[in-house]
Amino acid sequence: MKYYYQVEGDLRNNIGDVLQGMVAKAFLPADAAVADREDLASLDKNEPGYLVANGWYMHAFDKFPPPPSVTPLYVSVHIANSGLLQRKEVRDHFKNNGPIGCRDHKTLKLFLGWGIPAYYSGCLTVTSNKRAEINTSGKGECLLVDNIDHPVPDDVKVKLETLLGETLTRVSHDPPDTTGTLEEYDKKGEAHMEMLLERYCKARLVITTKIHCALPCLGMGANVLIIHPNPSDPRLDTIREFINVISYDQIKDMTSVELPQVNKEALNNRRNFLSTLVNKGVKSFKNPIDNDPEYSAIKRNSVFKAIFYRQAVKAMLIFSKSEQVKRVYGPVK
Repeated sequence: MKYYYQVEGDLRNNIGDVLQGMVAKAFLPADAAVADREDLASLDKNEPGYLVANGWYMHAFDKFPPPPSVTPLYVSVHIANSGLLQRKEVRDHFKNNGPIGCRDHKTLKLFLGWGIPAYYSGCLTVTSNKRAEINTSGKGECLLVDNIDHPVPDDVKVKLETLLGETLTRVSHDPPDTTGTLEEYDKKGEAHMEMLLERYCKARLVITTKIHCALPCLGMGANVLIIHPNPSDPRLDTIREFINVISYDQIKDMTSVELPQVNKEALNNRRNFLSTLVNKGVKSFKNPIDNDPEYSAIKRNSVFKAIFYRQAVKAMLIFSKSEQVKRVYGPVK
């Protein structure tokens, strides 16, 4: 049996993809291999494999799904482009390996609309364990974590610095080195991410727009403030479960910086759910939601909702003039 975790392939534009691989790898045997999320079809077709298939899907669709020899545990899945599900081969693959764990409700509704059993799982990166003692001294670095694609505007940064009375140290979630083979990139990226996670634990405050900075900080217990231009963005479901997301406009109106309360009960429940689920999956080489009696209610609910949502979508395709419904769920291939 081969074990796999996955990271982004050749584009390599977000260190958060490396973190998603790291948290999956933590549940796997030491000899687990990294897989290219953009080329899962090339995994070994001759030897049985087990893939913890969490993460962001995906830039291109032509090298997906993985071969039948590989059993994927789809958990913490985010679908960035609904076109992934246009092909029947892909939909059948998800149905055969479901129910699918989704990290946001937009992705959940997409799967259910295609009649694919799915449930809300939250994100596996919240299982991150602390890399150092958490800073409780009130002293130390104040970090601002973003990346080149979505930088925090200067006026927001200046307002935060004014409120804090000190300069924020900017940290990027762009990978520092994208060269080498996938294995080499993964090794370098993991070492860099480990350094960042330790730094987050030691910081007096981490202010971030990045999901895969916010969630490991929450999981580790680091001092974190999550900000975003649009706190209602569906991708932030997995953060809002535990803590309020602060808008840029709210920051401009602030007179002081206070950390929002973390729902520690919800956080611990989510960590325990995901850790137990993945551990059971790795031990059984299956999707526990599909075959473990402990999760029978989740499976039953996901199957019922898939039937209901699919019938609703079919009705909308006939009677509704919504171009979005037609674009997402048709034409069927």
